[in-house]
Amino acid sequence: MSGYIVNLSDNDALRRYIEFGVYGTLMKRPEFSSWSVAAELTLADYLTMRPGDLLFFFRERTIYGVGRLVALQRGSPTVALANYSGASFPHAQPPANRDELLYRQHREEDMRWVVFFRPDPMFFTRGLDMDEVLQGDIRGAVRGLRVFEKRSFIQVEDDEAQVMVDLLLRRNADIIGELARANGRIFPDQSALYQARLGARGADLDAHQIEIDALVERYVRESIVAHEALLQAWLAHALTVRRPEVVAIFGSWDYVANQVYASPHKPVMYMDRIDLFGYTTQRLSRSFPPTIMRYKAVELKKDLIADINVVNQMLKYVDWLAHTRAGGDYSMVDAYLVASGYTPEVIAYAADAGVRDYIAPYRPYRKQQWSQLKLVRYIPARAIPALRFEPVSLASVSTLV
Repeated sequence: MSGYIVNLSDNDALRRYIEFGVYGTLMKRPEFSSWSVAAELTLADYLTMRPGDLLFFFRERTIYGVGRLVALQRGSPTVALANYSGASFPHAQPPANRDELLYRQHREEDMRWVVFFRPDPMFFTRGLDMDEVLQGDIRGAVRGLRVFEKRSFIQVEDDEAQVMVDLLLRRNADIIGELARANGRIFPDQSALYQARLGARGADLDAHQIEIDALVERYVRESIVAHEALLQAWLAHALTVRRPEVVAIFGSWDYVANQVYASPHKPVMYMDRIDLFGYTTQRLSRSFPPTIMRYKAVELKKDLIADINVVNQMLKYVDWLAHTRAGGDYSMVDAYLVASGYTPEVIAYAADAGVRDYIAPYRPYRKQQWSQLKLVRYIPARAIPALRFEPVSLASVSTLV
């Protein structure tokens, strides 16, 4: 039950998106032949959205909710769709026939990707001031909201989403179950009708799939994906939908997030960010929610890695996760470096530096060793999937290019 907080600039958009149960970021048409890094990272965010994730809107310091993302295509593991066929390519033109758009109420030519949601239980007009969320965070779960700056939307983890749900429901407890007497205290809702009409298109929705494989293939140059953010978007999607060839290398992730901040609080522009962060869970008891078993971190570089400081950067994230998320237990952290190749010096350095000796942070105290840094090589393929991956042995220092 992860969630997304969407930033909006005007009240009309807030009412319109909630009423029809649809949202799409307004994108500027690129001046050059490709998307900006920011646009490609926004695409990566969309590709992590799953049915059942929660959606909140943010307007003038106020948080509105609660919505739940839905897939128009039954059984789809993701929810984002292209607003029109080919919309994911930078210079695609919207169709002349407006009926071919999934959403056409507002500046549709700038809206490339859309997601759909429904109220759960409802969208309250009585929102939360962000200070109320921050002060009500007695469990220390609020992390995303604290760094929500200069982003169209941001993903938050299960526990942070739950904090906002609890506060919203408590604040609006007087009208829950009393829809007949809501008296304008909930937003109008036509989402089910609107989405049913779109869902009736059936096979026509196939033309609205986000063509991430074709997009990556377009930017392959001499066995290198020319856009690092696009490489990141592809892997974010593959982890979210659990492509078997990716699961074989990175494991099966239950939570996938793009660009997660990983440093002490300071001005956001100076904060470090993990390219892809997530975790695996296991339901150990029917009486309780799933338990987080392992934290995952991926750092991606599109080129050959020849600088050992990239390894140091990855290990810094390992230390951060071990101490801030895993309570000092390094065994809960898996780390992956992804690149087109590695020099022998980098491989040798990773084998030597990619080890942590630590004392188990619980009784009986004992010395343990962490060595779960994995080097992975990506290889473009002229097929679907557009990329494949190979593990690099740290026992070998042969050049892999």
